[in-house]
Amino acid sequence: MPCAFARVALNLPIADAFDYAVPPELRERLRVGCRVRVPFRSRQLVGYCVELLAAPSIEPDRVRGIIEVVDAEPLVDAAMLSLTRWVADYYACAWGEALEAALPAGVRSQATSRTVQIVEPALDDAHLRAAIAALPPRQRKRAAALDTLLSLKGEELTPQQLAQLAGCKAQVVHALRREGLVRYRPRVVTEHPVDDVEPEPPPAVELTDEQQQALDLIRERRKAGFAVVLLHGVTGSGKTEVYLRAIGDVVAEGKQAIVLVPEISLTPQTISRFKARFPRIAVLHSHLTPGQRYEQWLAIRNGQAQVVIGPRSAVFAPVPSLGIVVVDEEHENTYKQEDPAPRYHARDVAIVRAQRARALVILGSATPSLESFHNARRGRYAYALLAHRVRGLRMPPVEVVDMTEEMHETKRVVFISRRLEALMREALAADAQVMLFLNRRGYSTLVFCPRCKHALRCPRCQVPMVYHRRRNIALCHYCGEHLAPTGLCPACKVGQMRHFGAGTERIEDEIARKFPAYPLARMDTDTTRGRAAHQRLLDAFRCGATRILIGTQMIAKGLDFPRVTLVGVVSADSALYLPDFRAAERTFQLVEQVAGRAGRGPRGGRVVVQTSNPHHLSVLAAARHDYKLFAETELDQRRELGYPPFGHLLRVVVTAPASAAAEAKCRELASRLAPLSSPAPSAELQSPNPQSAIPNPQSHLEILGPVECPLANLKGKSRWQLLIKSPDRAGIRAAARALRPLAAGSAKLQVTLDIDPVSML
Repeated sequence: MPCAFARVALNLPIADAFDYAVPPELRERLRVGCRVRVPFRSRQLVGYCVELLAAPSIEPDRVRGIIEVVDAEPLVDAAMLSLTRWVADYYACAWGEALEAALPAGVRSQATSRTVQIVEPALDDAHLRAAIAALPPRQRKRAAALDTLLSLKGEELTPQQLAQLAGCKAQVVHALRREGLVRYRPRVVTEHPVDDVEPEPPPAVELTDEQQQALDLIRERRKAGFAVVLLHGVTGSGKTEVYLRAIGDVVAEGKQAIVLVPEISLTPQTISRFKARFPRIAVLHSHLTPGQRYEQWLAIRNGQAQVVIGPRSAVFAPVPSLGIVVVDEEHENTYKQEDPAPRYHARDVAIVRAQRARALVILGSATPSLESFHNARRGRYAYALLAHRVRGLRMPPVEVVDMTEEMHETKRVVFISRRLEALMREALAADAQVMLFLNRRGYSTLVFCPRCKHALRCPRCQVPMVYHRRRNIALCHYCGEHLAPTGLCPACKVGQMRHFGAGTERIEDEIARKFPAYPLARMDTDTTRGRAAHQRLLDAFRCGATRILIGTQMIAKGLDFPRVTLVGVVSADSALYLPDFRAAERTFQLVEQVAGRAGRGPRGGRVVVQTSNPHHLSVLAAARHDYKLFAETELDQRRELGYPPFGHLLRVVVTAPASAAAEAKCRELASRLAPLSSPAPSAELQSPNPQSAIPNPQSHLEILGPVECPLANLKGKSRWQLLIKSPDRAGIRAAARALRPLAAGSAKLQVTLDIDPVSML
C-alpha cells in the first residue's frame, strides 16, 4: 500500500529533511529518489524524496502536502542516497545540500535543445570602455560584466554564462540590456557531442619493470575487493599507462571506471589518451552546456559509458557498477570544495564510495599529499613506487638562482635572472620550447606611492589591488572590485603611483620585449575564460606554433610536451610564507610538478628555480627531486604540532558586517566547545536533557582562537575564525554536532563549518 507521508531533503542549511503528506493522486507516482515540489514557509521549493513514511514524526495536522512529483523516474538511487547521507553527516551540512552537489545543473533542469539569448555589446569598444569608466563604484558588478564581455570578444555567451564568468548574477546583465549597453541575439542550440577530442594513436607500450610491479600489486589488491593503492611516480614515469591497464581489467569484467582530474584544462588531454583504449567515454565538467551535462549523465546512468572523466564533482557520477576510481594528482587542493556546502574532498569521498561498492581506488601523484603518504607508511594503503622515467629519460637537473643576490649584483629589480635569460636564448636557438611558471596573474601585484606610502587597496576586502595592464584597471582578485588607476597618488595628490611585483602579464611583456622573434602565449584565468580557450592554447603550444608558454598553476601539472627543454620558475616564493601550515608542502609540490614538465623528450631538459629563499627545505628538496627528504622532515614537524596527518581539524569562520559582531559570535561558539576541550566532564555534559547535552569524545580538543582570519575582510564583511584540533575524527565530529545548531546563518551573519580544511586564509 502506498505510503501517505514522505521525508523530503531540501537544499537549505537548516535541517536534514522535513515530513510532508503525499496526496492520494501522487502516491502511485512518488518513489524514493524522485524530486518533489513542496511548500516551505511562503515559498515553493524543489527537494528530494529520501524516505516514504507510514506516519510522520510530528503531529499529522501540522504536515503540509506535496504539490507535485517532478520526475517520472528517480534521479538518485539507493547507493547515491547513502553516499550523500554520509557526505552530509561527515561534512556537517544538510542532506539536501549534498544531494544538490551530486546532480549537475543540466540534470536538475533536464535541459535539451533550446533557443538561448547571446549577449553582444551594443556599443563599439571605445564607447563601451568609456561607459565602464563612468560607472560609479556601487555598480562594480556591471563594470565587471562589461569588462568580461570585452575580453571575450568572439565568444558566444548567454546572460547566465557571462554572469558566471564575471562573478555576478544574470540580473546584472539584464540591467545592462535595459540601459542599452548590451543587446541579446537569439540562437537555436542543438547539443553536440562533447567527446570531439581526437584520440591519440595508441603507442605500442612495453611496461617498465616498475610499471609491471605496480600493476601486479594493483591486480593483487583487486582480488580482495576494496583497496586503496598510492601510486607514487615521478613526473614522466608512466602513471597514466598503469591507470589504463588497471581500468582495462575492470572494463573487461563489465564494470565502469571514474577518473578524477584536478583541473578542467587537463580533461581534453586525458580524454585523448583514454579514447584510444576505450570507445565509450563520458565527461562531466562545468564547461559543458546544461544539455551536454544531461546527455552525459543519462549515458553514464544507463551504463553506456565505460569510463567517466571529470574534476571533483565527477565522483558522484551515477555509474551502475563501479569497479575502479582513479584520482590523478591526488595531492591537488582543487579536489576540495570550498563554497558552497558541502565542503567535501573528492579524494576522500571517492574512497568511501569505492569501499561501499567493493571497488579499487588508485591515488596517483609525483608529490603525494602527506596524508596519503602517511597512510601508505602505516599500511592503510598499498604503496607502489615508480622512481624512474620511462624510455630511459632522466629527471631534469634543477638550478636554483638566488634573486636577492641577483638584484644586489645588477643594482635593480629583476624578474628574469641573467641565468634564466641566457638558457632561454640557448633553448630557443636550438628550436626547443620554453615554459615559464608564475602563480600570480595580472601585471603588478602592488600599486604604491613611495612618497606617502599609500597603496591601492580594495575598499571592501582591504587587500592590495592587482593592476591589469591589458584592461587598464586595478582589480581585487577576491571580490571583483575595480578602480581606474591614475598616475597621481589619490591620497597625497603629489606623489606618482608606481607598480611593484610581477604577475604573468608583466612577465609576458618582458619576455616579448627580450624575445620578439619567438611567438609566446599566456595561460591563466584571464586568457582562458572562453569555453575552448584551454584547448586552443595547448594545441598551439603542442604543434609548435607557440614557442614560449607563460602560465600559472594551469601549466604546472599533467601536461606532456616533448619539445620543452627548459622550464623556469619565475618565483618559488609566492606561497612559501602564507599563514598556513601546508605552505611548505604546497611550495614543494608546485616546484617539483613544474620541474617535471621539462625533459620529457629525447633532448632532455633543465629547470631554473628563482627564489629569495634558496636554502628553504621546500626549494632544496625540489631541486634534488627528493620527496622522501621533504616528507620525512615535514612529517616530523607536523607530529610535534598535532597537525594532519597526526590530528584532525575543524575550521569555523564567522562573517559579519562589523568585526565586533563576528568576534562576539566566534566567542559564543568557542564557549559552547569549552566542555569538549576539558578532559573532565562538566555539568553540561552530564545534563539529563539530550537536546542540550554535548557528546563527550574520548579525545581532548584544542581550540585555537578566536582570532581574525588572515584575510580579515572580504567583500565588505569582517571575518573571524576558530581552529579546532583533535587527535581523532570522533572529536571533530562531536565539535561539529555541537556547533551546527548555533551555526544557522542570517543575511548579516554567517557561520561556516569546514571539516578537514585545505585553505587557512
